Amino acid sequence: MHFLIISSEFPPGPGGIGMHAYCMAKGLVYNGVKVSVVTSMDYADDATIQDFLKNLTNGLFVYSIKRNGVLTYITRISKILSLCRHNHFEKIILTGRFSLWLGLLLKVLFGKKITTIAFVHGSELQMGNALLRWLTKKSLNTADRCIAVSNYTKSQTEKSGVNRNIEVIPNGIDISDWEINTTIQSLDWQGYPKLLTVGSITQRKGQHNIINALPLIKKQYPDVHYHVVGKEDDKHRILKLADSLQVQDSITIHGKQNNEDLKRAYKSADIFCMLSEATDAGDVEGFGIAVLEANISGIPAIGSKNTGLEDAIEDGETGTLIEANNPDNLLNAINSLLHTDKTILAKNCREWAMQHDWNTLAKQMI
Repeated sequence: MHFLIISSEFPPGPGGIGMHAYCMAKGLVYNGVKVSVVTSMDYADDATIQDFLKNLTNGLFVYSIKRNGVLTYITRISKILSLCRHNHFEKIILTGRFSLWLGLLLKVLFGKKITTIAFVHGSELQMGNALLRWLTKKSLNTADRCIAVSNYTKSQTEKSGVNRNIEVIPNGIDISDWEINTTIQSLDWQGYPKLLTVGSITQRKGQHNIINALPLIKKQYPDVHYHVVGKEDDKHRILKLADSLQVQDSITIHGKQNNEDLKRAYKSADIFCMLSEATDAGDVEGFGIAVLEANISGIPAIGSKNTGLEDAIEDGETGTLIEANNPDNLLNAINSLLHTDKTILAKNCREWAMQHDWNTLAKQMI
């Protein structure tokens, strides 16, 4: 079997949609499927990208399209049409908003000759003007299968007016890449407890909600330290907030990290925090792969209710779900996790993450 994945992004750079596509691709290859990927890979330097491509799993082929304004879209369309004309793909998987639109184009051109599977992460549904939102819904309704990455995303998809059967296949990780490795050393990070968020600094990821709670947390834990890993998109906004609350000395922004340093970051934390929230522009948290990455490292998570994090966290077992902007709730959750048996908690986290192994999840795609 030969599948084509059309994704808006792909590693080695950061990004949840890209990591989702990559782990899914490897899971399909593990299950005997040849996979070609058309994507953009421009969140890393050329040397890092070339090194990544040289070490791809056998059976996985990546066609990287450089972003270059309008030419990016023309190049992507041209490449995909060429691949579809010269290969027989049993299934074409679409992930990312523009990829969904390409799927609609392919159905118009090839009809029943192709089978498309559209993934919806959440943010695609409400972002853009009315015409673009209509185009996204049309794309989802036209695909042969529509899959949401969480029950929350499914509910949002249905509310948006997508009128069809919507399946749920939760986000997952490549367990083999996160197996407990005794050679990975913790980083020399300061603070107790050490709180960690992994994700681009944006309103959606909710780093500001943790910072807003730090003055209260410091009353009980004066040495608390908040570590932030990810693209520094909105770094100045949260630093300004920290300065206004006089907690700037309790925060360290580490920026983007490579895979090995990211594993060390997780191992260094006491609690993972992701207090995501929906933005006015319609950007929402569809699942939160970083939660599973923390869990496979034995670290519990605190996440926000009314987001896809409700599917990522087994409340009371692998972490706690709270209201995103409630400092009292966050402090209570921290207290609860710090006073839970760490051995049992770490065991629960790892077992939960292992249930989300793409080698198993990918079977539902075949």
